[in-house]
Order: sequence, then C-alpha cells, then structure tokens
Amino acid sequence: MLGTAAGMAVTLPMQSLYAARTQLLYQVSAEDASDNLKTNRDLSTQLVVVTSRAVLGPVADANGISVDDLTKDTKATLVGDGGPDVQPSGVIQVDVIHPVRETGVQLADAIGKQYLKVVQAGSPTTYLQGQLDDAKKQLTTATAATSAGIQARVMSLQGQLDTEAIAGTQASILTPAYSVTDRVFPNPAFTAATGALCGIVLAALVAIWLSRRWTRS
Repeated sequence: MLGTAAGMAVTLPMQSLYAARTQLLYQVSAEDASDNLKTNRDLSTQLVVVTSRAVLGPVADANGISVDDLTKDTKATLVGDGGPDVQPSGVIQVDVIHPVRETGVQLADAIGKQYLKVVQAGSPTTYLQGQLDDAKKQLTTATAATSAGIQARVMSLQGQLDTEAIAGTQASILTPAYSVTDRVFPNPAFTAATGALCGIVLAALVAIWLSRRWTRS
C-alpha cells in the first residue's frame, strides 16, 4: 500500500499525455493489386508519406508548432486491410501524442486531410483532370477542322478518368479523428512499476534502519 501511494505521489505531478487517433484507408490500384510485393511496397510507402514533411509541414505551420516536434509526436502504423469487399488496401492508423486532448484531435484531423491532398496531387487523376479541362477549353474555340479531333480527345480523357475512379489508387478517411480514452503517460503500468520501485526502496531503508537499531542495542 505504501509503495502504491508513493508511486501515485511520484507520477501525480507529471504531465499527462493523450493519444488522438484517426484511421486512413489506402486502396492500391487494380494494376498493382495482382503483385503482392508491389502492393506491400505501396502500403509501406504510405507510412512514410503520412509522416513526411509534405504532410506534417503544412499542419505544423497552420498550428504554430515545430514540424520536428510534430514528427516526433506522430506515429503511423499499418493495422489491417479494408475487408473482403475492398480491392487490396491497407488501414493506416495515425496517432498524435499531445498533452491537450482537443488539440491532439485537431492535429490528427488535419494530418488525415493533408495526407489525402498529397495522395490526390500525386495521382494520375489530377493530371488527367488537368488535361481534360484544357481540352474542353480548346473545344470552345475549335474550328470545324479541329473540332472532331479535340472532341475525340475529350472523350478519351473522360474515359481514362472514369477508369481511374473505379480501379485507380484511392485514399479516404476511414475513422475521423478522436481522443483515445486512456492516457498514454503516465499509464497504470508505469504507476505500478514506480510504486513497486518505491516500495523496494522504502523496504530497504526500513531494513537498514532496523539493522542499525539492533546493532546499537
């Protein structure tokens, strides 16, 4: 009992840390889905992307914090797949450690949204959409001689976009950001270990004190 009380007394002044969590779903393109090695490489790459400066940098700047500190407090892990009804995919769990629950949730939410922007910017969809928009603009000023060719290009680009939407790489937020109930630090195990250590130290001190009393007697 005394050791437990001592452990609580030691950990009580320590700053509590909480985990904010969001889960992201990354679907591998149909083209890569048949290659397990490439699928695993794609999913491993996404863990790097989530914690890259391209994702964390804008979030850190928007919240007035150091990108190095945010990187240190952010962890991304692959925790499963999207289920049997989803083409080869991975569920990426992102945890942000912060002393304020609400702030942690805001950061985790922002990281998830910035990650989607980065994935979208690097996907063929963005390039194809830009090409389609340009072709449509050209079509509005096309002459009779060039109209048919531009119209064919518009139809072709639209078809590629539709295919990419169905079979291409996709990312989405599977679980919106939330605060994990139990605090990360100090946790019950740490408190118990600290209490046990304090108990051992106290027992040793009592034993020394009693030994000296018996020696003097």
